[in-house]
Amino acid sequence: MKTTNEHEYVLIMAGGSGSRLYPRSTDKLPKQFQNIIGDKTLIEQAYDRAKKIVNDDHIYISSNHKYVDLIKKYLPKIPTENYITEPVKRNTGPAIALATALIYKKDKEAIITAVHSDHLVVKSDEYAKSIKAGIKTVKDNSKYILCVGITPTSAHTGLGYIEKNEKFIKTDGYIVYNTKRFVEKPNLELAKQYVSSGNFFWNAGYFIWQAKHFLVELKKYSPKIYKGVIKIAQSKGKKDFTDILDNEFIKFEDVAIDTLIMEKTPNLLVLPVDIGWSDVGSWDVVADMVNAQDKDSNGNYIKGTVISIDTHNTTILSHDDSKIIATIGLDNFIIITTENAIVIVPRGRSEDVKKIVYELQIKEIKDI
Repeated sequence: MKTTNEHEYVLIMAGGSGSRLYPRSTDKLPKQFQNIIGDKTLIEQAYDRAKKIVNDDHIYISSNHKYVDLIKKYLPKIPTENYITEPVKRNTGPAIALATALIYKKDKEAIITAVHSDHLVVKSDEYAKSIKAGIKTVKDNSKYILCVGITPTSAHTGLGYIEKNEKFIKTDGYIVYNTKRFVEKPNLELAKQYVSSGNFFWNAGYFIWQAKHFLVELKKYSPKIYKGVIKIAQSKGKKDFTDILDNEFIKFEDVAIDTLIMEKTPNLLVLPVDIGWSDVGSWDVVADMVNAQDKDSNGNYIKGTVISIDTHNTTILSHDDSKIIATIGLDNFIIITTENAIVIVPRGRSEDVKKIVYELQIKEIKDI
């Protein structure tokens, strides 16, 4: 059942480039607009989850100007006035600050849930139930910001962690804790210690706050960004809105919301959840999510026209059935193709795919 509260909003962050899933995910068509896992694109799946919480007119999309047509294509039911787009990438800090200022101008009592468009959530009903519990917590404790902590299933070194402190409150069966600290991506030894302690949770980047309180914190920790987003919000509805938005936004520093506010604000809560979550952050993650029954007798997962000789535990995803991929003697590899590129990487090294994108940028190779 959706909320009937008119002051609740879901903000879907959809401006990332997903460079670790190159060559399928590119700057022109990043992973949120791709069918990486499942029958729908990741952004369509995010929208389906948001619909379990609020109505279409209370779903906002934060993205880049250049993705407007893609948003229209995949999310046709979202009102275009709910698109909050920017001229350049400045990370989640400025993007979320801008969206909060614009929603606050519309609704001074707004409570905003920020989520990402390029994640996978298997347990969508549990997701909706836990988010609603988080919203209720923030509604009753308006001077707090709540982050959703994912119960870890492994000692992941590619994610940030949140350490819980003492119990804060119990809401609808969920225990909410005060937070002790944020920890950036740890090494494997530390990650194992975190997971075994039971006190640490993966930071999915999902947050819930009252817009008014968020802006108070923003003004405290980043007066420059606060001044800029307020100026943009005040121009909303005027002829020069886009010009002011572009001129102000480009001045902002590139900073994550965690660094901008979450690691500094004293009143931060964490709600631990088990929602079958993945950031789909690398081809290794995608390969790990393949069901055993979908693999051949040698443990290979294959899409496309493939000849595999003495090949084991390898994921091969071809974009074109008319082109043959042939492998001999491979074990534990990932092969991904598109019309313009082929990436071949050993299992366990796919996090480094983002380095390929960096090299392409250095060499100014475009249209990838």
